[in-house]
Amino acid sequence: MRRAIFPLACLLIVASQAFSCKEKEPEIVQQTLSVSPTTLSFEPEDVSAKLVNISSNATWLVEQSASWIKVDKGSGDGNGSVTVTVEANSGDDRSGTVTIHGSSTLTVKAAPDVVVTVTQRGKHVVEVVPNPASFDGNKRASTTYQLLIYSFADSDGDGVGDFKGIQDRLDYLDGLGVTALWLSPAHPTSSYHAYDVNDYSTVNPLYGTEEDFKNLIDAAHAKGIKIYMDYVLNHSGSGNDWFEDVKADPEGSAYKDFYVLSKSPDADVAAGLVDNYAGARSPGMGSWHSLGDGDLGYKGKLHFKVDWTKTTKTVTVTETTEVAQSSNPAAKMWLYIGSVGNVGLYETSTNIFEITLNVDTSWGFLVRTTTDNSWPAGTKYGGKAGDSRVTFGQPLALDNSTAADITFGQATYYFASFDASMPDLNYGPYDKASESPAFQAVAATADKWIKDFGIDGFRLDAVLWIYQSVIKANQSFLSQWYDHCNATYKEAGHSDNIFMVGEAWEDHSTEKLYYKGIPSCFEFNYFSLVKSTLGGNATGYVSAVNTYLTEHKAQRDDAITSIFMTNHDQDRAASDLGKNAAKEKQAAALLLTTPGKPFIYQGEELGYWGTKANGDEYVRTPILWDKAGKDCAKKGVNNKVDNSMLTSAISVEAQDADSGSLLNVYRTFSRLRNTYPALADGTMSAAPVSGSSFAAWYMTSSDGQKLLVVHNVASSSRTTAVTDDMSKPVALLGTASYEGSNLTLGPNSSVVFQLK
Repeated sequence: MRRAIFPLACLLIVASQAFSCKEKEPEIVQQTLSVSPTTLSFEPEDVSAKLVNISSNATWLVEQSASWIKVDKGSGDGNGSVTVTVEANSGDDRSGTVTIHGSSTLTVKAAPDVVVTVTQRGKHVVEVVPNPASFDGNKRASTTYQLLIYSFADSDGDGVGDFKGIQDRLDYLDGLGVTALWLSPAHPTSSYHAYDVNDYSTVNPLYGTEEDFKNLIDAAHAKGIKIYMDYVLNHSGSGNDWFEDVKADPEGSAYKDFYVLSKSPDADVAAGLVDNYAGARSPGMGSWHSLGDGDLGYKGKLHFKVDWTKTTKTVTVTETTEVAQSSNPAAKMWLYIGSVGNVGLYETSTNIFEITLNVDTSWGFLVRTTTDNSWPAGTKYGGKAGDSRVTFGQPLALDNSTAADITFGQATYYFASFDASMPDLNYGPYDKASESPAFQAVAATADKWIKDFGIDGFRLDAVLWIYQSVIKANQSFLSQWYDHCNATYKEAGHSDNIFMVGEAWEDHSTEKLYYKGIPSCFEFNYFSLVKSTLGGNATGYVSAVNTYLTEHKAQRDDAITSIFMTNHDQDRAASDLGKNAAKEKQAAALLLTTPGKPFIYQGEELGYWGTKANGDEYVRTPILWDKAGKDCAKKGVNNKVDNSMLTSAISVEAQDADSGSLLNVYRTFSRLRNTYPALADGTMSAAPVSGSSFAAWYMTSSDGQKLLVVHNVASSSRTTAVTDDMSKPVALLGTASYEGSNLTLGPNSSVVFQLK
């Protein structure tokens, strides 16, 4: 019986052991999965890589929903990342996903999928179409048009411009949006340009009567256009009655103190006795000229001895009773004397030349080394300027550069900063200039035009030379002149101040100092800035303009910065810009969107070109009003015109009909300046755009109106990011479009946006 039981017991033991040794079921772990960011957005051209960071404790899989979405890997394990890129989008907006899948194993339970949303904006290019506010007729700007009376418009067919011609064209000027006219000198003159004034108290009869002038002023005022007269204070014309009286009797003339006179200029200058030098010992510009007065000549018998043996050549003249000689036909040296002409001298020893003559001369004589009537340089010898009167028996040094007439009497000389036809006026010591008779006489004529005719201001010619570039003297004089005229203007019933702008033709560093005397001067540096900007680099434009404005205001609170491109004394802007129509148009847009008081020069708005190489007339061309040339005042510039330019295509008639013409660019931006206070008199601040071809700034008015002005000065399209709202364009030159925050401007294109 015991044997049978043992096997069974053993089986039970084995079974029990087998049950107790069975493996345990594996433990299942939950996968963790987090993704950042869960949204990605791309611009149309944005093909940059964006990173998606993944945190996990297990394997994960990556799946993109569209072929335009690219990922750099399809799976990963643990913490990691996926780089997502997209293809450039030339179509509509689109979206897709990148899904991060969890992954299950025997021991890991997959986490829920995480979806990353991917969006890409389509191309939404908005073409800029300007929609400016309607102009309400109130001219807010202070734009001035410089016109030349003699060549602007001819009303009576004599070929010379006149007052009625200007009046007949006031609608044209009003259409340009100008608020003032600067007229060339309106006074009687001996020249076509009229800067040699013969009578400050009346008008040139070639231009019309005083009644015609008054009618022009009244008609202009009716259109909201002021009139500024060009006043020449540095000098009068030599045909002025004041000067003629001085020439006739230098010692006894009632006007002798009106001019800068001296019998011994060199000595008087050295002694500091010449008032309009203001203490300087040499002029900044100009020379002395003989009045041709007094007993300069001689009648009687004289002996002449010319000594050519030394470096300094001399002539000695003595009175004599010797027998007169005839001219030496074999002479090597001559006298040019009186009305006789050349008289040959005798060589009495080596390089000593002599002759005895019966003399009858009203002016004196010269020494010549040739009888060539062309007067070659270096062949004519006379005295030095201001030192050419002989003293009998004493040698007089000869000079072949000035070669002033050698006289027998003491001449009176007058000083002229420009040429002999324009004698300088003498205002005496500068700190008391307003007390001088010349000041009071000229000021009395200004009073007439202010009180009786209603003119609104003056452009002052050549203010540097009133006291020969001595700044403090010119400042003092100008201040006295301004105060006098402004007082007269107030007496005439005005509540504002008279406008006055000076031609201080100097670098900005000097020009700004003249604001101590008057409220405005022309900024001659401005067009240089425009030219360099239109060369393709606009980075310095805004800072330069703000420097002008700031430094002018530092001189006086009421400073008005007068900006312009060129005037009647300079080569035309179009010539300086290479006759490049796109640059000419953008120059206009720059001028009329820049703060300050802009001046437009006659013909500039039509694209006139011209240089001074063949004469000033070629930069003072008359306006061609119609294709046929009617009323074109060519005689006003002595018929010196470039007929290759004055063709029908450049006429007002042709450009008026062409919406894209330069004339219509001027009209557009001038109207804009008159419409928006921010552009008319706002403050300028730089706008944050990138790219050296962009000049961009804000114009902000005192009541908060704000405009964004952007110019692309490159000759090709350029794009820049703009942080401002571009939904309200009010002006456009050329082409412009934007997509999102990116603004694209075509070559030499400009745009103005009104900001909310």
